[in-house]
Amino acid sequence: MSAAMPESDKQRSIDARLDNWASASRGSYDPIDAQCVEHAWQRLAVRQRELLRMAYLWRAGREVICRRLGIPRHPWHGYERELSSAKRALASLLAKKS
Repeated sequence: MSAAMPESDKQRSIDARLDNWASASRGSYDPIDAQCVEHAWQRLAVRQRELLRMAYLWRAGREVICRRLGIPRHPWHGYERELSSAKRALASLLAKKS
């Protein structure tokens, strides 16, 4: 129904792009954008890579992610801050490639 439009890919949110990347092994997805995200993801710091892997690929819950990465579980804004930081770092790497 919709054709691939490079301009629209640039407009997609980082969450949508991460969801697409995570869907690569689950069903329909945009393989070109998933590959771009994968290459950028590989250049992230280890902690950021692990956080995004657990949140998007594994669909792990916040409790599991906090426990595995040693993020204090309370207050929750610590987790949210680390997740936002990882997404910003990924978005920055993706923007440099564009």
